[in-house]
Amino acid sequence: MKPISLDVITRTITTFGHCRHCEVVFDQAGFDKEAHRREMNEYPADLKDESENLSHWLAELNRLYKHRLRIRLIDAQSLAGLYRCLRYRIRKLPAFIVEGKEAYSGWDKEKLEGLLDKHIRGSLVSKSCREGA
Repeated sequence: MKPISLDVITRTITTFGHCRHCEVVFDQAGFDKEAHRREMNEYPADLKDESENLSHWLAELNRLYKHRLRIRLIDAQSLAGLYRCLRYRIRKLPAFIVEGKEAYSGWDKEKLEGLLDKHIRGSLVSKSCREGA
């Protein structure tokens, strides 16, 4: 079964860093930890809480749906995020776009899981129809 695509449109926390090799060296030397901490503290508490809650929620979805779900995180302030917000008429974040067909905005887990289950059932039915034909 092909995984169901889930695009998650949200405000993201961005930190500036170095290349991976430099990060390892700087981490070992103890540099930049304070700079990263200052960057994180500059964000509003509501954005940090929202990011943490969404992170836990996506980890739970990943655990529940395992190989049946492909999650892609999109920054709402990027061109891709802005395009999707306009295309799907998204006004509230976080927003979830399932298979590029249906969008849901908000924090209701049951609604999102119901939407995912509907698309998974639909892909299973279409797969069985193709095999039976």
